[in-house]
Amino acid sequence: MPIPRIETKKADNYRVIHSTGALGVLNPNEGSLIFFIDKIIPRTNPDGSMTIDSIERELLIEIKMSPLQFKALAYYMMNRVKEFESKFGEIAMPMVKQKGKDIEKFFHT
Repeated sequence: MPIPRIETKKADNYRVIHSTGALGVLNPNEGSLIFFIDKIIPRTNPDGSMTIDSIERELLIEIKMSPLQFKALAYYMMNRVKEFESKFGEIAMPMVKQKGKDIEKFFHT
């Protein structure tokens, strides 16, 4: 049986969003990715200087998929990273100490 031709079109409600991070969950039933944006909430000190009072994390969209699609997306994304790094060099990830071991975490400001 021949593979059908795939036509790509944008949905009427298609939009582009900016995300500063994502949270992911994978269980036997489904994978879920929640994209978010972190907003810095400043505070003005009595001397006029500013500091970060808090960070507001706004959840933008949740994408649900099968475990197979979750894994396929992970492979797809890692292959894009490998291609990027082969052209432009390694993308540095900050290291964070947590409970005596180094853990990679991605921070956005």
